[in-house]
Amino acid sequence: MKTRIISAIVLLPLLIFILIKGGYYLAIFTFFCALIGINEFCNALKEYSSKQTKFLLFTMTFFQMLAVYKNEEKFTIAFIFILLFLQGAMVVLEKIKPFEAALSIFTFCYISISMSYIYLLSEEYPKFFWYVFIISMFTDTFAYFSGYFFGKHKLSPNLSPKKTIEGAIGGIVFCLLACYLYAHFYHQDMGYIIIPFAIIGSIVSQIGDIFASAFKRQMQIKDYGNLIPGHGGILDRADSIIFTASYVYITAMLFDNFNF
Repeated sequence: MKTRIISAIVLLPLLIFILIKGGYYLAIFTFFCALIGINEFCNALKEYSSKQTKFLLFTMTFFQMLAVYKNEEKFTIAFIFILLFLQGAMVVLEKIKPFEAALSIFTFCYISISMSYIYLLSEEYPKFFWYVFIISMFTDTFAYFSGYFFGKHKLSPNLSPKKTIEGAIGGIVFCLLACYLYAHFYHQDMGYIIIPFAIIGSIVSQIGDIFASAFKRQMQIKDYGNLIPGHGGILDRADSIIFTASYVYITAMLFDNFNF
């Protein structure tokens, strides 16, 4: 616990500085987080992720991050199909198995694209940017405390035994309150849409958390890495943020294009 607290005290101010500064600080930060996350995920996959697949994912992540930094996010779909073609060719040449090819495409979407959405939100939809962290942090924190004090009914006993229904509800309630207050002061044009937005966001965040736990259980690992003392790896800290970033980005696009 002491190591965990020290890590938080040291790293939290740095994280806040990067998030506030944005721009190339955030672009570089999300790029390296994506690379580290891919490395952790590929290591967890063990025999289902070869060195050439990892190198290809690193390369595609570089181009994805470069594209969004240049405001050319439309290339994202092209990158997915390029990866699909290249991995398909590797399968045909019998260099990798079809399952590895499928997992590599999932990894690119799950980590690289989701991480790039964090930067895109800061540049294209700055008012929505902070919802990523409000939703994930308030949901995670208050789901934990609600479950600790009131939890009786298991939410997903086989995948994440410590998660409870009461904790999930507590996370949703406090996430809704936090989002409502933020919208009231900084994003009033959201109106009553903030209510379903926050509720769905909290659910998405918790799904991301449990999904990561389920994957670790399947791969029989405790943590994705040990980069952050007391916390594990990047993916151990960003599991809910990854899902939440994609959800918030999609919502921001809908809100902007359809004038909800």
